[in-house]
Amino acid sequence: MKTLIVLLSSLAITACSAIPDPKVSFGKKCVITGDRVTYSYVWVYDGKTGLQANPADCAQIEKKK
Repeated sequence: MKTLIVLLSSLAITACSAIPDPKVSFGKKCVITGDRVTYSYVWVYDGKTGLQANPADCAQIEKKK
């Protein structure tokens, strides 16, 4: 049941986006912009330009002390 909900949610997200060739990627990936590291487990991106986030950038996240 959870899988069905996730799939339907993903479909709804990609159907509502203004991206011409939407793709969805799952798994923790990070992207560095300036001095910030943004991470997510679900990425919606343009299939023509590709996904700029990658798992290697997640090493830049500061560990909690």
